[in-house]
Amino acid sequence: MVIQIRRIRADEWHELCRLRLRALVEAPTAFGSTLAEEQSYSDEIWRERALGASAGCDRATFVAEIKGVWVGSVTGLANQFTTANGIPLLVAMFVVASERKQGVGVNLVSTVASWSRGCGADQLALWIASDNPAASALYERCGFRFTGVIKPHSHSPGLIEKEMIRQL
Repeated sequence: MVIQIRRIRADEWHELCRLRLRALVEAPTAFGSTLAEEQSYSDEIWRERALGASAGCDRATFVAEIKGVWVGSVTGLANQFTTANGIPLLVAMFVVASERKQGVGVNLVSTVASWSRGCGADQLALWIASDNPAASALYERCGFRFTGVIKPHSHSPGLIEKEMIRQL
C-alpha cells in the first residue's frame, strides 16, 4: 500500500467537504464543530477553506491518498490561529476507519510538523477530546506530550479537551 500525502489544491473544495462531513459522522466528538453546523456551510465557505489552505503559512490542509482515493486529512493552523502562547495548531485530523493503523495518521502528523517547522515554528500543539484514547496513543507515538492544560469540550458537555505539544 502506497500512501501519498500532499497539500490540498484550491479547486478541491468539494472533496474536502465530503471528507470533512464523513469525519464528523464517524467521530462526532473528535472535532470542535458539529455535523449540523458544517452541513449548513455554503459552497463559498468550502471554497475559501480549500483556497486558504492550499498555499502559504497561515494554514495548510494535507490529504492522504491511496490509489487516488482520499483516506485522511489534517490541517495546520499558524499565525492568527495559534494557541494562547503562539504555538501553531494541528486540527481536523481524520483517517477513514478502514485505513487506521496503516501509517496514514503518522504520515499526516509528520507532514504538518514539517510544514510548521518550514514556517518557522519550533513547537506544534493540538487539543484532544478525553474520549479518544486511540488518537492520544497516536499523538504520543508522534512525540506529543500532555501539558496538563484542559478545557471544556466545545459541544459535548461532560467531555474535556486536553492540550498536547510536540517539539519540532
